[in-house]
Amino acid sequence: MGEKKSVFSIGKVFAAGYRRQATLPTIKKSRAIFAFFYIPFLIWGVVCCAPGKKKSSALSDSGHNLSVTYAKGFTIVDQGKYRKVTVLDPWQQSTGIRFEYYLVDRDKDIPAELEGKEVIRTPVKSVICLSTSHIGFLSALNEIPSLKALSGAGFVSDPEVLKAVASKTVFDVGYDQGINYELILSLKPDLIMAYGVGGEVTGFINKLRDLGLNVILNGEYLEKNSLAKAEWIKFVGAFYNKDQEAAEYFSTIEKKYNEIKQKVALVKNRPVVLTGLPYKDAWWIAGGHSNLAAMISDAGGEFLWHENTSREAFVVSLEEVVIRSAKADFWINCGTVNTLNELLATDSRFTAFPQVRKKAIFNNNLQMSPGGGNDYWERGVVRPDLILSDLVKIFHPECDSGKVFNFYKKLE
Repeated sequence: MGEKKSVFSIGKVFAAGYRRQATLPTIKKSRAIFAFFYIPFLIWGVVCCAPGKKKSSALSDSGHNLSVTYAKGFTIVDQGKYRKVTVLDPWQQSTGIRFEYYLVDRDKDIPAELEGKEVIRTPVKSVICLSTSHIGFLSALNEIPSLKALSGAGFVSDPEVLKAVASKTVFDVGYDQGINYELILSLKPDLIMAYGVGGEVTGFINKLRDLGLNVILNGEYLEKNSLAKAEWIKFVGAFYNKDQEAAEYFSTIEKKYNEIKQKVALVKNRPVVLTGLPYKDAWWIAGGHSNLAAMISDAGGEFLWHENTSREAFVVSLEEVVIRSAKADFWINCGTVNTLNELLATDSRFTAFPQVRKKAIFNNNLQMSPGGGNDYWERGVVRPDLILSDLVKIFHPECDSGKVFNFYKKLE
């Protein structure tokens, strides 16, 4: 569930619906926390209208498919002379949309059959990330040195990136209407990694293309469980020619995650869990089939709105949450607050919540940088096993005697 900047206004992000169960107080305090909760960022035009994105019957898909177990949003096919990376339906409610990238090693000639296709020379050596959650993938692949700029540099958590920003070797390209095209062009990146939530900012993407820049769409946030999200490291790794390293990394995380999940697989008591924080009496709730709901279940808990069948967030009134909260044993992921007093200061009605009286509130902001960057949104994307471990400690301390949390802390 990486912090985000977005070219969207907050209103448009809410209209789009779900993206990492963040809250508006969080967004107002740190706009980069569009990550995990509300969808950040860029949209591409429909594939049939985009240059180099039309299907071609001249190209074969009969190559070797690289293993992708959980993720549904991308495929990688090794065709020998090149690798074909396909991103599928990269924004909510999109159907039948494909973006195809053809990866050719720098020391090889570009095959004639790729004329008119989106060819990217690999390994890429310089990258601009338009979401801070991408930093987690780069860090896991030991490719932070390739990062030249990002959107929302002030909200980064990674110490190596913070140091590079301070020394002006990594730059902030801005967001919303303040995207700095001149800076992007001057950096001459091999690759720009973006997000998609709809078709509203096609002009932004087209302008980057017109400048001769390669832009790819990372759809990790759309995956319905944490392992599927983490598996996008294979997608990112492909552009660095690190397919094997990415596969080995993911295999390790997968094993750790499933071992933790197995600890609570047979527990009879499954505590009910409330999430989020309201904004102006509107409480955005993660869908019952969302990534967050799935992780709560994997940790031996029950999401308060588990009967909901949507993967997307929906809004309910604070009054409804007050009523429902009586059934919840725990309250997690409540914005940027650090103490119970801070939480109550946002709305005095929270005193009626049983989780407040029981001090059963845990927030996912243990690892914060001075500027407001949250490691939960960066490293947490590629280390779902650590998030799951924290949740098991909260819901079932009898199953995990460890006292040290990775991303969560109890509000006192």
